[in-house]
Amino acid sequence: MADNDVPPKLSDPSSIPGMTPIDQNTSSEAGKRPFADYMREEPANKVQQSPTPMQALSPQSNISGPPTMDSVQQQMKITSTQLGDINQKLNTPNLKLKPSQKFLVRSKLEDAHTNIREAAQKVGVDTGPDVDTKALQNPIAKFIALIGDGQEQLESAQAMITKYSQDGQTMNPGDLLLAQVKLNRAQQQLDFSSIVLSKAIEGIKYLFNTQI
Repeated sequence: MADNDVPPKLSDPSSIPGMTPIDQNTSSEAGKRPFADYMREEPANKVQQSPTPMQALSPQSNISGPPTMDSVQQQMKITSTQLGDINQKLNTPNLKLKPSQKFLVRSKLEDAHTNIREAAQKVGVDTGPDVDTKALQNPIAKFIALIGDGQEQLESAQAMITKYSQDGQTMNPGDLLLAQVKLNRAQQQLDFSSIVLSKAIEGIKYLFNTQI
């Protein structure tokens, strides 16, 4: 089309109207709410989700200030509670772990178990020989054996700290700090194991609900 064929109204760009700016008082939803109301709304709160295994292993900031016998003893109680929670999950009826889940749980529970024993040694506990799980064929039975030994070590460690307090004795701050670090690592590894077991239990519940 030749230029002289363009209608006169279109040949002049200034005649094309621009976009009208949005007025914050402009109503929306058929006049029910002004547009400005949406601009002032706070973002919706995100639904909290359980941490992923990788988040469970991320560095924790729950160690604050120099350790004391009371703070280390309290940390041992928390660790013992974590072990009890995992023990309960391992006793879930019909629990079957995939090979990858077995590997992850075994790896983290063994690491946590080592850290717990080393923490107990730092407060003066004679931990004795390590628990022998070679004779146990069932992997879940091995996990439960590790948990049982870990709880015994923590109970002995708490009793040792109580005895120090009753006798008016103090502990080496360096040993307390090392015990605290070992316990903190154990707690992270136990969190990881707990999350993996929770995922496995959710799969069992979903399977049974589907069959019903």
